[in-house]
Amino acid sequence: MVRHDDSLFFKRESKRSYLDKPVDPDALQRIYEKIRWSPSNSNNQPWRFVFVRKDDAHHQAFIEALPLGNQWAGEAPMLIAVCGRRDDDYVREDNPVEYYQFDCGIATMSLLLAAVEEGLMAHPMAGYDAPKVKGALEIPDDFEVLCVVSLGYKGPIESLDEHTRKKDESPRTRKPREKVICEGLWKF
Repeated sequence: MVRHDDSLFFKRESKRSYLDKPVDPDALQRIYEKIRWSPSNSNNQPWRFVFVRKDDAHHQAFIEALPLGNQWAGEAPMLIAVCGRRDDDYVREDNPVEYYQFDCGIATMSLLLAAVEEGLMAHPMAGYDAPKVKGALEIPDDFEVLCVVSLGYKGPIESLDEHTRKKDESPRTRKPREKVICEGLWKF
């Protein structure tokens, strides 16, 4: 049995407090390279990651695209927009499934695990106004903003407001294995 403390998968957290410390440039280059080498259908690599530093001119407009419940992310040293577009997809004629969103998700997981390897925390968020993010970062119309991620060094929980702190203090849980995994036939 895998011990939870021995694996990057179990060390990964989506907490909300960040230190006011820039991300090490060498660590960032290693993260970029791991994203770049993520697997994708037919090696199409449909993802585009826009990294925005806290001191970047576009940072404030990016923050304004987040709802009140995600304003804590503005304290992270970096925000990231994960983007993709249908034109970069590989679609089989015999099975017209769109893979680009899945491939972008794989690349996002590469980011999350690479962050843990570097002693960082990356928190993916679904709460954002996609048109505002696109406008803030000048993302072309044919691209979709699929996810927003905050990145930085984990900070003290005391720096969060009470409501957000309660979210971070709640225990991590998962559904039981038998609710999400089976072997052979569908058994859910």
